[in-house]
Amino acid sequence: MDARMRIVGSAVLVLLLVSSAAAYAGIFGGSGKGRLEYKVYAREQIISGAYKVYGNPKLGFWVAKVVLHNSGNGAIENIKITYSIDNYAPGTEKSYPLLVPNGTIVDLYYPILSSEVTKLTAATPSNLRIKITYEVDGKTREETITKSLSILGVNDFVFSFLRPEESTGSFYDTFSNAPLLAAWVTPSDPVVREFADMGNKLAGGAGASLSDDEAIKSLSGMWALAVMNGFSYKTEGEGYWTGKFAEHIMFPRDVIRDKSGTCIDLAIWFASLAMSQGLKAYIVLIPGHAFPLIQLPSGTVIPVEATAINSGVSFQEAVKIGVEKSWQKAMSGPHVIVDIAEEHSKGIVPPELPQLPADILGKWGITLQHPGGGGNTGNTGGGMQAQWKTYIGEYFSFDYPASWNAPEDYGGYTYLVSPDGDFEFMVIYSEGAGVQDMIGAFEQSLGGTGATIKDRQETQASIAGQTVYTVIYTINTGYGDYSAVARYFTANNVGFAVVYDFPAGRKEYNQLGEQIVSTFKLR
Repeated sequence: MDARMRIVGSAVLVLLLVSSAAAYAGIFGGSGKGRLEYKVYAREQIISGAYKVYGNPKLGFWVAKVVLHNSGNGAIENIKITYSIDNYAPGTEKSYPLLVPNGTIVDLYYPILSSEVTKLTAATPSNLRIKITYEVDGKTREETITKSLSILGVNDFVFSFLRPEESTGSFYDTFSNAPLLAAWVTPSDPVVREFADMGNKLAGGAGASLSDDEAIKSLSGMWALAVMNGFSYKTEGEGYWTGKFAEHIMFPRDVIRDKSGTCIDLAIWFASLAMSQGLKAYIVLIPGHAFPLIQLPSGTVIPVEATAINSGVSFQEAVKIGVEKSWQKAMSGPHVIVDIAEEHSKGIVPPELPQLPADILGKWGITLQHPGGGGNTGNTGGGMQAQWKTYIGEYFSFDYPASWNAPEDYGGYTYLVSPDGDFEFMVIYSEGAGVQDMIGAFEQSLGGTGATIKDRQETQASIAGQTVYTVIYTINTGYGDYSAVARYFTANNVGFAVVYDFPAGRKEYNQLGEQIVSTFKLR
């Protein structure tokens, strides 16, 4: 047989291989000499948000597996296997002095990836390069193999690396990568710590690790801070829980910035807050859902239904929902509990995140000035007396400064104005109306006052837990330009235009308008 002839494994043999990537087979050598057969298996994707796990052999997240077998009658000597990943992992070499006849070597590649992968915002193609050199009968031979792989964006997560032929289709196989979620839990992030400190300030300076009562007080303060700032739950897209696709998972700082997240995002966010205060936390996955567990100093564990933030309920009510619904469902069916501290201790740790300005929470509009959140006009659990009131209408409610005159409802039009007359907040609503109807209603009302639209920018924004069509207007009123932000949507067969306007350039009124919008709830 010619020394360079390649022998490719049969389709039957390939189907029997258990690997996350297609097999690659070859044979080198001649009759009566050492003959090297090899197979290469490679991962198709790398999760950059958890990139540190790949360099730790104890965790088992190899990127490539090379299987060498000597099917000849002589020895194979001085075997060297070199691996590299274009742009993200430099060459590393493994050496084996001897492979005896009928012997096998299995070599696993655990790359030390560059932190540059954390700068990727979308899946980026790269190449895994492998070079095998060896000696047969004193002659050096070489083979190079290139495998394509995709390095995912830093927020992308794959629930399982198992291929269809490897997976039983069970819940546990579908979410076999669940421990890697620990890399998204960031209790040491300064942004998370600052948010937690603000929550503790709201709670009157609680020390979470001192006692169960203090822990509940601290958790309640952080929860109340989120409620007053209009945090919301956003529904996962179709197919999110199938495990078939790479899904976008937010770091806690992203949840704080956007004031919203999916159930996994919110579970990771609240677990991070709890851990930043010295408490243990867990993430629980059940079919179609995720929620956090928080361990109190006494060892008692409480489930928190983090998606209840959408309803503006108290922390105690979120725990009650967690106990009665989420935890009961977990205990009666398949579930995975990720012990965050344990996974961190193993090396499943967060990536480096960009440094942000010290005043970033202020720039994101996170404030202690509005403790309303769902009409809570009493004490928030930290001694801070509310300065807002709640307007409750037939179809909706919202909060407004307590020192202002109460909103007036004219039947289909609710109107609120600041004491100086410079800021207006209004809700136009009509049964059976569509979005276009509401746009027409508001824009025609401008014409009735003699105002004209100078500029019109279309975008999207959130309100009442949903993302809606939004228009930012510049309006010529005849006595100066005004800015207006209008959200148009329908709910429960009612059309809505939720609008606020203010003199152009008055950023404090823009922030105020967003605060009021964050309290808007449908009834």
